[in-house]
Amino acid sequence: MQKTSTENNFDILRLILAILVFLAHWNILTSQKLSNPFFHLSGYAVDMFFIVSGFLIFWSFDNDQHKKYFYIKRFFRVFPLYSLLICLQTLFFIFYSNGTLAQVGKYFISNILFLNFLSHSVGSTLSFLSVDAINGSLWTLKNEVVFYLCVPLIFILYKKWGNTFLLLLYGLSLIYMFIVDYLGISKLLVQFPSQLRLFVVGILFYVMFDKINRKNIYLFAFLSCIALFFFIEYKVFQFTLYPFLLGFIVIYFVYYVKHIRINFDFSYSFYILHFPVIQLALYFGINPLNPMVSFISLFCAILILSYLSEKFIEKRFIQIGKNMVKKSKNNE
Repeated sequence: MQKTSTENNFDILRLILAILVFLAHWNILTSQKLSNPFFHLSGYAVDMFFIVSGFLIFWSFDNDQHKKYFYIKRFFRVFPLYSLLICLQTLFFIFYSNGTLAQVGKYFISNILFLNFLSHSVGSTLSFLSVDAINGSLWTLKNEVVFYLCVPLIFILYKKWGNTFLLLLYGLSLIYMFIVDYLGISKLLVQFPSQLRLFVVGILFYVMFDKINRKNIYLFAFLSCIALFFFIEYKVFQFTLYPFLLGFIVIYFVYYVKHIRINFDFSYSFYILHFPVIQLALYFGINPLNPMVSFISLFCAILILSYLSEKFIEKRFIQIGKNMVKKSKNNE
């Protein structure tokens, strides 16, 4: 299942998606209430992130099906920067929160284990802000981690039963969504296994990639945009067809738009850093009152931090993971 070309637009797409999430969060957190559609696309962006993860992570495991090596690489890709960020956020609460030591401890333990829904903040520290959370972007990470844990098993069962198994997973995810929606538990609609259907769509586009006709992908991507515009308000549509339509748009942009080469990939840093940067600027009263100045200054600050984070943290730990895998292979 080797893809026809590694020259793709995954890196630039992930950066664009991270920026779209920033636009929406900046609009909400700073109470701008801008109606421009570009400031309201974070839901689509996050869902596309999940689809991209399904495609790339399944591809990664397909290329090297050694579970230990897979988990080592995933750990050093995600956890070092994440854990550093949680530590820094915990230090903020230690020095500035009005909560107890037990509350700070609960915050740290919950978040270091990716269970951020148990503790978004400490006490009433951020209660005067629009959103009472230091980092509202982290909820997606636990979905990613659960998916990573499931990938080897999904791969084994896919090898045994093929696309039938993937469609079964998709169907089970839908059944779960319809049940929790019927019960009125809306918070569970953005948690695993609801998001499983998005990962599965990414996997399906990966395993079916060689069967995608270039001419047809143009048509499907165009029709997908039209369908999303007219039917996105219908819940049944959101649950069932919506992920596939997003998938067509993702594949079109990644493989059928002219390759945009970039020599950096700080989308992960940008994604998990932007929310606390905005919140801290608001907390300490240093966010400029002028919307344009606020947007430009915060965007540039996050961009610089993300670039430095990728260069000095992400890349170094990714290399450590690669070296560990290489050393382990040599020993074997």
